[in-house]
Amino acid sequence: MKTMMMRFAAPAVLAAMLCVAPVTASAEEPSLKGMVISNDGTTLVVRGDAGDTNVSLTGDTKVRGVTGVLGVRGDDYPATALIRGLPVAVTTGADGAASEITFKQSDLKTARQISAGLVTTDANVASNRQDIASNAEGISANSDRIDNVGMLVPAGRTSVFFALGSATLSEQGKQDLQAIAAKAKEIKGAYRLAVVGRADTSGNAAANQRLSERRAAAVTDYLQQSAAVSPANFIPAAALGSASVAQDPNPPKNAAEARRVTVTIAVSKSNIQKTSN
Repeated sequence: MKTMMMRFAAPAVLAAMLCVAPVTASAEEPSLKGMVISNDGTTLVVRGDAGDTNVSLTGDTKVRGVTGVLGVRGDDYPATALIRGLPVAVTTGADGAASEITFKQSDLKTARQISAGLVTTDANVASNRQDIASNAEGISANSDRIDNVGMLVPAGRTSVFFALGSATLSEQGKQDLQAIAAKAKEIKGAYRLAVVGRADTSGNAAANQRLSERRAAAVTDYLQQSAAVSPANFIPAAALGSASVAQDPNPPKNAAEARRVTVTIAVSKSNIQKTSN
């Protein structure tokens, strides 16, 4: 009987120890917190309260995800996971190089989704600059405007709301989409539509992700089929599920506002300058 009681007690004691003392990513206090601006494989640029800081990456740098408010250690990642827009905490060693870099795994998912919706890449920008340089003589009078080609800024936004668990557009939603499409077509010059689907926190994360994808697809299909917006005018749609968004310009105040798809008109900064001149 005593042996049986010890067998039952051991798991309970172990569980209690785990609850009291969770395994955290690092016992050291991070020396730098901020957002990743760039990563070339050897140097990480992190923007914090004091500005941009260059952080050296070595083969010994540990890159780890954490979960929960206690920062419980999650998965290990390669340095390539440190993508632009990811909030990180950096611990440096005696040599000044990063010994450990941690981030919330939920933040990595959000950063990847946002990165997938970018219109231009660094390679595109470099190519555009080379083309501009080769034609400098012919476009010298428009140099200020050319410098801003590819830099997109918002020129209008609307949100379409959905019923709980639904991806079906309401009549009001269709009217709002017709209005944003008409506004986009009035713009002189090229424009793009950025479609971002979301869901509230009810249900599990996987189901919310699928639901936000269906909502984004429903809005995109309606704009193309019923509002005559060309597929070429769309930035690849993003679906965020119920995840929160860093620096959200219009965060939902309640569950009803979270069940939405946001459509943003994006135009080149050069077009705005041309219109104002």
